[in-house]
Order: sequence, then C-alpha cells, then structure tokens
Amino acid sequence: MAKNKANKAASAGSTAAAGTETISASAAQPPAAGASPNTSSKSKYNMKDGKIVAPEEEYEEVNFSLSEVMTFFIKFYFFFFLPVLAIYQETSIPGQSINKLIRRHVYGQGYMVDYLGENPLPFTSEVPECNITMTPKEFYNGYVKTHTPCLWRNYAKSQKAYHLWKNETYLKETAGDEIIWAERQTNNRFAYFTDGAKRVYLPYSEFLEAFKIENRTYHYYYSFAEPPGKLNEDLELPSIMEALFDISKVTYWHGFGTLTRPHTDAMENMMCVYEGYKNFSIVAAEGRKWIYSGTEGYPDNYSPIEFVWPDYKTYPMFERAVVKTIHIKAGDCAYIPAYYWHQVASSPSVSIGVATFFKTYH
Repeated sequence: MAKNKANKAASAGSTAAAGTETISASAAQPPAAGASPNTSSKSKYNMKDGKIVAPEEEYEEVNFSLSEVMTFFIKFYFFFFLPVLAIYQETSIPGQSINKLIRRHVYGQGYMVDYLGENPLPFTSEVPECNITMTPKEFYNGYVKTHTPCLWRNYAKSQKAYHLWKNETYLKETAGDEIIWAERQTNNRFAYFTDGAKRVYLPYSEFLEAFKIENRTYHYYYSFAEPPGKLNEDLELPSIMEALFDISKVTYWHGFGTLTRPHTDAMENMMCVYEGYKNFSIVAAEGRKWIYSGTEGYPDNYSPIEFVWPDYKTYPMFERAVVKTIHIKAGDCAYIPAYYWHQVASSPSVSIGVATFFKTYH
C-alpha cells in the first residue's frame, strides 16, 4: 500500500515536471512558419533573436493636416491665450507692455467698443491718483513740476453741477434759451479743420434735442466755450489749481459719443466730468517726435494718428511712443499737464465735462 502511494506520487511529480518543461518550451518557442498563433495563450512575452521580449504595442497612426494644425493654434490663440492674457493685464499690470499687446491684437478696431461702450471693460487708468487732501505745494512738487498727470477720484462730487446736470429738464430751464456755438460734423470725429466740419449757432435746448433724432445727418459737440447761461454758477473751480496758476479759460464740453483728434494745449488743464465719462489717451510732450504732428495738412498742434487704434504700418515711429490712458467717470477730475498730447473719447449716451485751463509757467 505504502509502495503504491509512493509510486503514484513519483509518477505525479514526473508528470508535473514534464508538464512544466512542456509549457516552458512552448512559451519559449515561437510559432512555426505558417502556423496559426495560439490565440488561447495569454502570454505577455515573445521571442526575438532567442530572447524573451515584451511584445511591441500596436498604435494607430494619426496624421494631422497642416490646415488642422493651423486651425487648432488659431483657436487656442484667440479663444484661450488672448482672453487669459486680457484678463491678466486688466487686473494685474495695467500700463505695462502686455497692456499694449492686448490692445493691438485683441481690441484692434473693436477697441472703440471699450472706449465708447455703455459698459466698457474695467478700464483702468494708467496714471497715479492724487490725494484730495494734499497741499498745493505737495501737488506742485509731485506732479506739476515733474509734468506728471494724475486722477482725482470724487473730486467734483461736492459740486452742484454733479447733482444737477444729470437732469435734462434742469439744463433746459436754466440755459435752454441761450444761443450756443457748437461744432457740427457728419460723423462723431471732431476737429475744426476736417472735411465737413462747421461751426453753427443754435439754442441750447435745440442742441439737447438733436441727439434724440435717430439716423441723424449731423453730430454736434459743444466744446471750448463757457457753460451756457447760469450753469456757470453750479461750478466750483479746482482750488488746488487756483493756488498755483492764473485761470486762463473755463470751457464746457457736451457731446454724445464724440472722439476728438489727437492734439496738445499750451496750458495746464483740469478736466472734471459731471455726466457720463471721458477716456483720455495721452502721450507726454517729449513724445512729439514720434507722433507725426503737423503732417498731412494738420496744424502743428494736431496729430493724424489715432491714439486709440494706431496704424503702425503708416506711422511706424509711433510704436516708440508711450501711450497711457485715463478713465474719468462722473465726479472725477484729471490733471493734464501743459503740452501733453491727448485724444478724448466720450460716452455714447451723454457726456458733460468742464476743462479749466490755467496759464503755465514752464
């Protein structure tokens, strides 16, 4: 009995060993030529040059055409890269080179939407803000002496003009019968010397009604003249400027979606906005050599370049100019140093501002 069990165990061991050798040999030997592969085998290895190697993975070959590649990068550029860059520059580093990159490549002609839209993008002013509590001496040393523009937040909100001039009925009752002198154009681009420009006289009430006409033939801009009638009594001149300079002229600027030609003034300027907003694109006086002033039949104090969306192919030197922006909303004032070049765009619905010019001593 014991001997039979021993014989059976030996036989089983011999069979198992043989079986092991058979499997190993089978796994190690590649299939004969013409033989069908053993599909039932789950072996992860193949033989190559007498060595066991991992099988080569099979990949599906994918080919992209040039147009498909270009389409991908164009979509990535416009729908991901530039929007992210735009958000970054608007929220993190306004005024830097990235800011100009966005304007040139993203906004382009559409940049006027931000300038003249009812709800522009978060338009960040690229000039320092002045402290309302600073003394005239501090203002002179920090800004006037260094020819540095600055923005005064809420500087005009204490004036009656800020509270009253939003009411058209008040404007008509106070100055509606006054005959004013306004610029008339067939478009909203204003400069006295351009084709189609004409100075006209009309009642202020008629001026206010002209903007309600749909598909109107003419656009009007009440500019560079004193406020009509008794509206002047609603103003308080900037005391900090009066402490430093002699007043030259108080001018009223009332328009709807107007855009001026880039120009410069030989006076210190404090622009206060009482209704709507005004966006200034400015270039320092020393940038004159880059802006082609006095060319193409323009007066010496005007530039043919659009600071808003410049044509660098026609005016390549303008790329060297440093253009900054100032967003002046209702209740704010901005100091524009004498001889600074500026282009001004006004809100499309209505914009009322007063620019007080002071004699410069530079």
